[in-house]
Amino acid sequence: MSHLLSIHKIFHGLSTAFLLLLVACANPVSPTGGPKDTTPPSVTKSVPANQSVNFNADKVILTFDEFVTLKDVSTQLVVSPPMAEQPEFTTRGKNLIMKFKEELRTNTTYNFFFANAIVDLTESNPLAGYQFTFSTGPILDSLTIGGKLLNAFTNQPVKDAFVMLYDTVYDSVPYKTRPYYLARTGTSGEFNLNNLRDGKYLMFALTDGNADYIYNLPSEEIAFADTLISPGVPDIKPVKPDSLNKDTLKPELSKLPVYLLRRFKEADSVQKLVRASLSRENVISVVFKYPVRNPVFEALKPALTGNWNIIGHNRTLDTLTLWIPAPGADSLRMVVADSGYTRDTVELSLKPRETTSGRNRDKDKAALQPTLGLKQNISGRIKPGRVLIINFTEPVIRVDFSKIALISDSIPLKPDISFDDSVKTRLSIRYPWKEGKSYLLIINDSTFTGAFGHCNDSTGIKFSALTEAETSSLKINADIPVPGIDYIIQLLGDKEKLIEQRIINSKTSLNFSYLSPGKYRIKVIYDANRNGRWDTGDYLKKRQPEVVDYHPKEFELRANWTLEEDWAIPSPERK
Repeated sequence: MSHLLSIHKIFHGLSTAFLLLLVACANPVSPTGGPKDTTPPSVTKSVPANQSVNFNADKVILTFDEFVTLKDVSTQLVVSPPMAEQPEFTTRGKNLIMKFKEELRTNTTYNFFFANAIVDLTESNPLAGYQFTFSTGPILDSLTIGGKLLNAFTNQPVKDAFVMLYDTVYDSVPYKTRPYYLARTGTSGEFNLNNLRDGKYLMFALTDGNADYIYNLPSEEIAFADTLISPGVPDIKPVKPDSLNKDTLKPELSKLPVYLLRRFKEADSVQKLVRASLSRENVISVVFKYPVRNPVFEALKPALTGNWNIIGHNRTLDTLTLWIPAPGADSLRMVVADSGYTRDTVELSLKPRETTSGRNRDKDKAALQPTLGLKQNISGRIKPGRVLIINFTEPVIRVDFSKIALISDSIPLKPDISFDDSVKTRLSIRYPWKEGKSYLLIINDSTFTGAFGHCNDSTGIKFSALTEAETSSLKINADIPVPGIDYIIQLLGDKEKLIEQRIINSKTSLNFSYLSPGKYRIKVIYDANRNGRWDTGDYLKKRQPEVVDYHPKEFELRANWTLEEDWAIPSPERK
């Protein structure tokens, strides 16, 4: 009997374990742990094969190595030639089925550019830039175009932008129509458009902000070819057939014209008020989108008249500062305008927001003694030949220059002192500083009186002049390629920081002295319109952005070094 009970217990235990195993199998659990899958899906088979000819079916079947789905296919997919109706897509197992809703054209090469629409089911890794091509006739179009897309201002390659061809060659087509052919740029900015039919095309590049393949956002960056382009016939090198993810024939582009495109963002010519804000009590900062031409400020409430404000501006004329010495109110409602744009009405508090508790507010106000603030443009060292600048927090209305003294080795010096701007917020002190010499600039109490009635405190600024032994020098003997334009030569430091800039229009030796040891580059802007700055392009006016170039070398300068380099600036037509 006990033997039978033991058998029964064993049978019952095995049955329970078997049932638990069935439950586990019926409820699969996603695996946890391990590295995240970042591998995109891959095509293992297609019916028909990629780049087939004499295609006469109504669907294409793509088989992948994992389960896939489509993401934003209505905006990502580009079909050339365009179809009246997008294909219908379904998934079945690891198959993606593309069924056509319209009759295909005879003797036509079709290209389906999926962009990032095909993703794996688990992690949404995209099969980037996948293209499928077939011909309904006996011949596959085999012409091709290659090139490179660069940032117009830095000459750096632009990746993941679209280069597009239009068989309708009106200038307005990039604003209205999807392209006939399309390719995506690689990491080096390179692009290839293959399987093209003969003809002339408008070439346009786009950094697409909303994935619709149409130039319709002001933030989108573009490039274009100056003239209509024609594809060429490449030398074909047979490779091992792989009709799945790559072309079966690899074009050799060395004998084809290479198109160099420069990407830029067009300037919006409409002036706009970006913002108006309180900088500090009774001081307003007004920022415009572009340099102002004829700014107007009209005080509505309170209704101030006469010279109710003092207006200063930055170097680029797009930011204005309004000092309001006697507003007569804690807030201001005013009209802001400039030539060529609609007037705006803004309302601002003229008092900063309280930041302390009520208990300490009166104590803080009593302790605060308003003074005229000033700040210099150096920190302990100055380059020989450089101007010492003093910036004030408000316009200066009175000054006593006799209260300013410059001393070196206990000897009073006679610098040239003057204001650089019309509202007197920037004071320049010029003197032939001697290498290694120490200086003391003394500004006595109440030397300057500001528009708000504030005076400066006594201050002393100690500094010394740099020496050649602790700095570096770079001499560039620049030879220009063509006369008639200006060449803006820029000395750049780390991260393209502008150190110095010179403008030349003839063969010139440029001396950059008293440089901190480090790495530098030399950049040239071909300033065709001679306005002293780089200008972007304009597509409808067919104006390319101004060309830039760099000296091929990066200069590593060390202390007590002088490096000299000859540079024959290349012709802009070669760039």
